[in-house]
Amino acid sequence: MKLAITGTPGVGKSTISKHLKDKLMEKGISVEYIDLTEAVKRNNLYIEKDEYMDSYVVDFQKLKGYLKGIKGDFIILDGHVSHLLDVDFIVVLRCNPQVIKERLEKRGYSEEKVKENVGAEILDVSLVESLERWKKENIPVYEIDTTNRSVDSIVDEIIESIENKKIKYGTVDWLEDYFFMLE
Repeated sequence: MKLAITGTPGVGKSTISKHLKDKLMEKGISVEYIDLTEAVKRNNLYIEKDEYMDSYVVDFQKLKGYLKGIKGDFIILDGHVSHLLDVDFIVVLRCNPQVIKERLEKRGYSEEKVKENVGAEILDVSLVESLERWKKENIPVYEIDTTNRSVDSIVDEIIESIENKKIKYGTVDWLEDYFFMLE
C-alpha cells in the first residue's frame, strides 16, 4: 500500500503522517515514511530552486525513480505533491485558511508564499488534482478537515477509511467564507 498524505502546506501533513506511521507500527505493520520535501532536497530530485518562492521545482522523473527503491508493506508519502505520484490511496488534509496563514507566518514564509498557499487551500487545489487522479486512474480519495481536531481522531479516521476503502470528498468549502483572503 502506498498512501499519499497531501494538502496545502500548514494543514498538518507531517504531524499526521508521523503519528499514522507510529500507530500502524504498533499494529505490527511494516511502514516506510517518506517526507517528500526532505527527500527532494537531500537527493537533488529537483530541476531548480525557485528563489523567489523559496521552494524547489520537483523533477518528477527523478523522484519517481527514487521512490521505486523504497520497499515496505505500507509506504506513507508525506508532501503536497504526493497525490501526483504512483499511489494506491490519497488522503487530502484540509484546514481553515486563517489557521494555515498563522502557521505559515510562524514558519517565516514570505507574504507572497503565504498568500499563494492560503489561496491554494481556499480554491481546493490539492483536492481537485487528487480527484483528477481518481477519475483517470480510479485512485480512492478521502478528504479530512483537520481544523480543531485531535491528531489521534484524524489518524483513526485515516486507518478506518483505508481499511474500508472509503471515498469522501466535497465536505470542505472555504470559498464563500474566505474569498476576501484571495484579494
